[in-house]
Order: sequence, then C-alpha cells, then structure tokens
Amino acid sequence: MTDATESPPPKSPQPETQPPRVKPRIIAAPKLGQIYWCDFPRDAHLPEMWKTRPVVVMSYKNSLHGPCLVVPLSTEPQGNSPWAWELSSSLDGQRSWVVCNHLYTVAPSRFSQIRGKIPSIPKADFNEVLKRVQEWLPRPFDLDK
Repeated sequence: MTDATESPPPKSPQPETQPPRVKPRIIAAPKLGQIYWCDFPRDAHLPEMWKTRPVVVMSYKNSLHGPCLVVPLSTEPQGNSPWAWELSSSLDGQRSWVVCNHLYTVAPSRFSQIRGKIPSIPKADFNEVLKRVQEWLPRPFDLDK
C-alpha cells in the first residue's frame, strides 16, 4: 500500500536528438590566448553565460572541429571578485574583465572574429587569468591521509 502523499515515480527522460554539427565561421584553429566572439546558448540558466560575448581561448592544441576551453569576458565591473581579472588594454575601446570562474567547453563553430581581427590578450594578462582559473579549480586529494 502506498501513502497518498507520495509523488509518482519520475517519468523516464524523453529521447533526445543529437545537436547539429555546424560549419565553423573561422578558418584556422583557435590558439591559446586569442579572443573571439562566442555565441553562447540562448537556453542557458542564470548565472550561466547566455549571449554573444568575447571569450579568451584557454586550451591549446585546438582544431576547427574539436572542443575548445574558454573563459568569457564582461564589460560589467566585477567588484572585488578574486575570480575576475581586468585586462590591461581595452577591447573595442571598452574596459573588460575576464570571468575566470566560468570555464566553458564550446565548439569553435560558435566563434567569430572581432571586427575582422583575432586579438590576443597580453602574456602578462594571460598569466593572471590562468592563475585565477587554477585557483578556482580544486587541489588534488592527499592520498597519504
């Protein structure tokens, strides 16, 4: 006998269709430290990124058809967040912050050039971004304890 207050078991998930493979708009594999416009999915859930915004490529050995690790940029000041880094130079004349605790793996087909160019962040900025990304990630477990 079941209690009348129990909810019915969840229905099994509906079959999902495979997403499309989209031809990249860029002609060369993205490189470490480059900045692209990225079309984030429109069905995101806040606080996920959800619109077209610049991103910094954080992975290396990329291809035009494989996954690419990126962190997004924002023109909104990030306050005292330890996970944000203000770029030393402006992007399209605007101050920008790299949001280092929002790592995304995206397809390069989401990328487009910024005003016909592919800028890169300065090496010193990249090092600061990478430092914050690494601080955001957990440390390995101590297996001796």
